[in-house]
Amino acid sequence: SRRRWMSRRRQYQENVGNDTLIVEEPPYRAIFLAFFLFSVGTALLSVGFLVLFGHIDVAYWWPGRTWGEQATAFLVLGGISFIPGSYVTYVAWASHRGLPGYTYSMIPTHDH
Repeated sequence: SRRRWMSRRRQYQENVGNDTLIVEEPPYRAIFLAFFLFSVGTALLSVGFLVLFGHIDVAYWWPGRTWGEQATAFLVLGGISFIPGSYVTYVAWASHRGLPGYTYSMIPTHDH
């Protein structure tokens, strides 16, 4: 089959009979960073909930601080990391599986 690469668009065209199939190359760096944010956010949210429900002793690890301060910090930072990481990870998974309505072009990248 004949492939023609399109510059600046991470896509190539593949001629199959009378049809033209456009196949996208995944943005690997953006997917890696999204999975990293997803993992860090999950860990921070887990620690935040453990502190919130009293399974981690705040006085031992952070003397002079209350459980509310520490739980809030972990939960906010975890949420900031988890939400965009989980969104992009899901879009990448759905694009890889070929679910209708999901493409790699939906993943934000900073490539020029």
